[in-house]
Amino acid sequence: MLFYKYQLSTGDAIMKNVLLVCGQGVSSHLFLGEAKRAAETQRVPLHFTATSLMEVTPELLAEQDLVLLAPQVAYQAKMRAKIGDQVRTAPIPNDIYGWLNSQALVKYACHQLDFAPAAVAVAY
Repeated sequence: MLFYKYQLSTGDAIMKNVLLVCGQGVSSHLFLGEAKRAAETQRVPLHFTATSLMEVTPELLAEQDLVLLAPQVAYQAKMRAKIGDQVRTAPIPNDIYGWLNSQALVKYACHQLDFAPAAVAVAY
């Protein structure tokens, strides 16, 4: 996966890759489809992928701009050690994750990336 161009109404923007990570990969995959639809609806250049903690590899991390960690793995030393300083990471807030609030997830990801297209300029 490389960076892709995504046409916005305001011009071209670089696609940002966001990885959702949870313990077994189940809940992050449930969130994945909704997150992709929310990014498309909001016309935000984010490409979401999802995986389990065990499937995180250095190669996968090298392709990401942001790794969002599910609350159940966010504070595990094993997860932090695996990622290290390779890529920006952030825990997904409980209220966003618990309700599978994909609209808020897109806004939160943009906030974490210091990226504010007009469609998501409001606070998450």
